Amino acid sequence: MAPGTEPNPINDDPALEGGEWLFRRAGEVFGPVDSRTLAAMLYRGELEPATPVSSGDGHWTPVGELPPFVVHAKKAQAALRVEREVTGARLLRQRRGRRKALAVAAAALLLVAGAIGGAFLMARRSADTNPLLEDFGAGIRIASVARVGVSSRAAPDDEIEVPLDGPGEGSPGAGSAGGGARGALRREPGLAGRGGASGRAASGDVSGGELVAAQFDERKIQAVVAREQRSLVPCFRAEAARSPEFRGDVPIEFAIGNDGRVATLWVDDPRFKQGALRDCLMQALQGWRFDPFPGQRPTVSLAFRIGQ
Repeated sequence: MAPGTEPNPINDDPALEGGEWLFRRAGEVFGPVDSRTLAAMLYRGELEPATPVSSGDGHWTPVGELPPFVVHAKKAQAALRVEREVTGARLLRQRRGRRKALAVAAAALLLVAGAIGGAFLMARRSADTNPLLEDFGAGIRIASVARVGVSSRAAPDDEIEVPLDGPGEGSPGAGSAGGGARGALRREPGLAGRGGASGRAASGDVSGGELVAAQFDERKIQAVVAREQRSLVPCFRAEAARSPEFRGDVPIEFAIGNDGRVATLWVDDPRFKQGALRDCLMQALQGWRFDPFPGQRPTVSLAFRIGQ
């Protein structure tokens, strides 16, 4: 009898007409299948005589004890025994090998899918927990990552002296960002954009005491923003309490002075260019501390989103 084919006794047995069965294997329930299919599974060795089956009434009985299948269970066991003992040992090994290969392939696919899913979740969690995109609850959250650059906006009192401790005049590092300078370095108004850009710029030239290159470190500024931005949230909550219709994005931009303190603030929303919200934000920002630096002042652009 060729494995995998249904023997004639199944087709010729009227006791196998009709009927639907559930069967339980490895702790799981399968089916329903009709009586002829169930008998064929016995002949193929896919079910044992002790396999529990049920007609769906909740009662489970070994298939080999049910009247329609008693004879077929015995015949199937005898046929499989002959197959194993005479011609089937090698075929059974091949069949098991194929099943094992399929199982290994399925497991590999699951591992790959799990790895991809894990990487996606990690990336998403990383983005969700980015301190620069923090959600403060109550409908207040960061709308965009803080951007650090050099603005063309004119800040009041744009001429600032920054005392830098370092080697004396004439030393190799004098007048550069790396070695500092003796006395004070002055930034002349109107020099914005001549020697610097956002991020860490190269050392600037100092001529006549005037520093013309930007020397701020964007990464350090971002770190301070990520650490301190929560201090601005009470200002937005207070504004929401004053104005129940308070909704939308509120973009702000502030300039950092050479002494590492916030020098000025712009609120790019006509409603809040002046007033309680701007005053509150400015007061909170004045508590932030950045590293002092010579050169052009950086600006930080940030947007808060209020409401859904």
